[in-house]
Amino acid sequence: MNWKDFFDRLGMDGTRWQWRIMRWQQRREERCAERAAPERQASSRYKFCEACGAILSREEKMCPRCQAPAPSWRTQTVKRRLGLILPSWCPVSGVLLAANVVVLLVAMLIFGAGQLLAPSPQMLLSMGALIPALFREGEYWRLITYGYLHIGLLHIAFNMFALSQVGPVLEEQVGRARFFVVYTLTLIGGGLADVLVRGSAVIVIAGASGALFGLIGFGMSYAHFYGGYAGQMQRNFFARWAVYGFLFGLMIRADNIAHAGGLITGAILGFLVERERARRERFDPLWSALAGACALATVAAFVWMAVAP
Repeated sequence: MNWKDFFDRLGMDGTRWQWRIMRWQQRREERCAERAAPERQASSRYKFCEACGAILSREEKMCPRCQAPAPSWRTQTVKRRLGLILPSWCPVSGVLLAANVVVLLVAMLIFGAGQLLAPSPQMLLSMGALIPALFREGEYWRLITYGYLHIGLLHIAFNMFALSQVGPVLEEQVGRARFFVVYTLTLIGGGLADVLVRGSAVIVIAGASGALFGLIGFGMSYAHFYGGYAGQMQRNFFARWAVYGFLFGLMIRADNIAHAGGLITGAILGFLVERERARRERFDPLWSALAGACALATVAAFVWMAVAP
């Protein structure tokens, strides 16, 4: 199959995706070859003391150098392998996708499997949907939790497909820390737009589409200011996603207010991130700190939701 033509027809970068598919196929063939010839797999016969760094044999229970208890060889092997694979195996976009699925599974576990097709108002309220009236009464955690909750199977399927297409492209360009900060801030920006426009309305708002439109706005802005032919191609690609998304939102009466809020927030962040591109390493510690703060805020929002009366 000609993958380049296939993805070009979808308005995506066919060359990039064809290259990725070729790499995936090559890696799969390498793994199959390794499984067929296990004698070629290297395995360390030693372990090391985590206290002083001395090299030990597998059988030693105590380090002869510092007398510290020696770790298990198997445990240390697992740690070593995880240390090698986790950086590329666990991207932020994948973690976000999994988190959205986990929230839906938890809702089904608590409120029943019927929530998959016909979510009840009680479930949406309890699992963190954004309701402007309740937000104005002090339930501020809903500004984050609403983005991880979806109204049924089709809703989460469409949003997670969009995340799987848009997320890895941007994460590869700007790095994990910046990507997660953009995702979180645009999620909040989409929710705030609803709160500001709708006032104290009693309306249920849920879904990651505010953040997804934020990523689209970020990609458009970042690529536009990046410039060049590649920048124009990426800008146009995300522009098409934005147009299709807004039109689809009008057709199904989706929350285009949150979409617009996320898009504008993302566009502002795209300009800022592109401006510091030439001095990226200097700002890496700042973005790492911001990513940590966003992760802490996300966890705190769900804890607050769980303990709220």
